[in-house]
Amino acid sequence: MQPKLILNFDRLGETDFQSKVGTIIAALTANPSFPEPWPAPAPSLLALNEAYQSYRSAFHACVSGDTFRINQRRMLRHTLTEILRRLSVYLEFVAEGDRMALASTGFDLRRDSNRTSGTEPLPAPKGFKVLHGAFSGTLDIRLDSLPGAASFEIQIAQGDPTQEANWKHAMTTRPRARITLGDLTPRQDYWIRMRGVGVNGNGRWTDPVNMLVI
Repeated sequence: MQPKLILNFDRLGETDFQSKVGTIIAALTANPSFPEPWPAPAPSLLALNEAYQSYRSAFHACVSGDTFRINQRRMLRHTLTEILRRLSVYLEFVAEGDRMALASTGFDLRRDSNRTSGTEPLPAPKGFKVLHGAFSGTLDIRLDSLPGAASFEIQIAQGDPTQEANWKHAMTTRPRARITLGDLTPRQDYWIRMRGVGVNGNGRWTDPVNMLVI
């Protein structure tokens, strides 16, 4: 059975939907398995990002409970979801059944019920360390190689790290031993965690690490 991308975004709440789309955009940026430009009728990465930013703006604008703004957010989420559905057709076509390529897109993958082995999620990356970066507002992340990982997702939190709502998507990157995390506010504390993403979907999170950014 050919691997397929999971598209039931309706199951996601607003915060999780934002995080998932951000992960997809980051994962597809400069992705060697899906080089740009993407031919029509596939939407461009620019169009996807513009729809994402419009949706995010509408999300933040409707916190007051204004009915008009809430309806606008729903409309923009629907538009963004349709762009993702159209894009998924192109990604599956180009991947030609390559599970690792599809896993690198940031989308979740449907499990193949015929597969009897290798269905466990990836373990948490080992050797996970967070150090001060070479420049203000940056952190360097070090880790050991993680077999089976097509990409890594990194999240940051401020406040109580045991509260899942405090965690925000920071970046998705191709596997590498050293990663630089930027755009952080100096003199503030951050919690950082990461996980691998492979053919069976998201792996297990590392234990969170706390670091004061300088």
